[in-house]
Order: sequence, then structure tokens, then C-alpha cells
Amino acid sequence: MQAKVAALVLGIGAAALLLATAAEAGCVTRRGKGWAWTEDMARFQAWEIVSQKYGNWPFPNSNFRNERYKCKPDANGYVCLSWIDVCN
Repeated sequence: MQAKVAALVLGIGAAALLLATAAEAGCVTRRGKGWAWTEDMARFQAWEIVSQKYGNWPFPNSNFRNERYKCKPDANGYVCLSWIDVCN
């Protein structure tokens, strides 16, 4: 019985370590928006604005993790939104 309880406690502890959030690792999620004639260029614009605004431009002093993008066609091109975890 004690072995089962110990295994359960260790399993919960391991799961907690694996599920550590970006905020606990010193990261903050930042958002950006970009527009361009192509989707790739719009993605770059959405990445670049986060990079410029939060101190990673032109010399990197932070890391980007978990980059997420949502792009959709616009009347004249594409609009992309980005969610990027910026870690110091």
C-alpha cells in the first residue's frame, strides 16, 4: 500500500514538473499583427513587431518559444496574428 501511495505521489510530482507553464519559466506571451501581400510575409511582419517591441531587435537578448500564428486572407493580401512566448 505504501508503495502505491509513493508511486502516486511521485507520478503527480513528475506531471507537475512536465506541466510547468511558460510564465513559471520567466516567459510572457506577447501578441503581434502583420499584413502583407503573401501569407509568409504577413507571418514575418507579425513576428517582427513582437521582436521589435519587446527588445529582441536587432540584437537578440531573449528567446522566443511556442510561436503560434493565425492567418486569413484580406481584401488586398493576408493578415496574421501571432502569439509568441518571449523568455528572458
